[in-house]
Amino acid sequence: MTSGSLSLEAIDGQEEVFAAAFRAGEIFQASALYHPDVVYLSPTTRLYGWPRRIEGRQRTLEFIQLTISAVANVDYALDERAVIADDSAYTRILFDFDFGDRRLRSVYVVVYRYRDGQIAQQELYYDPSDKL
Repeated sequence: MTSGSLSLEAIDGQEEVFAAAFRAGEIFQASALYHPDVVYLSPTTRLYGWPRRIEGRQRTLEFIQLTISAVANVDYALDERAVIADDSAYTRILFDFDFGDRRLRSVYVVVYRYRDGQIAQQELYYDPSDKL
């Protein structure tokens, strides 16, 4: 995605990259989507003892990889999306996966902010306090 090209099609392409990376269990496949100085914000960080605010591409990818390391047979589906500003987008993701012998679903919303055509901030919203 180049600067100034934020569109529904660009969001769809980004989410296809994420879907492939999550299905492969290898989030580093999506590293080109992230700005080197990305800020990652998620309530999930508290479940792993990580800081609420994660800075930098490498640390962001390490954290996401940690969160998916115990899941299998991922189905990552873009359910809704919108361009919400010249540099911002909203997505709603259906994330189905196997955790041990159980099939689970996590529905979450992500707000993206872009700089230089890459994700400069990724903020997730959902309630991780429910039982697995």
